Amino acid sequence: MAGKISMTRSRKIPKSKFDGQETHKCPRCNAFLIHERFYGMYEQVWVWRCIKCGEIIDDVVLYNRRLLKKAAKASVDAMTLLR
Repeated sequence: MAGKISMTRSRKIPKSKFDGQETHKCPRCNAFLIHERFYGMYEQVWVWRCIKCGEIIDDVVLYNRRLLKKAAKASVDAMTLLR
């Protein structure tokens, strides 16, 4: 007899430093953020969305904000940090 085949798959949600926080407040309006799944053409993306103003926060947004802060501290153009 063949072994059991499990049909359940565990979904892994990408983790970032933002995901590690217990409460999530919108940086724009200080309202509550909910975790949502957005579907693209070939993949799905987990994001945080504000229930009041609609601000979307994901790993790309957080990366770009960190990049802009780094550029502001170094007094350089953000595009030079990307090259």
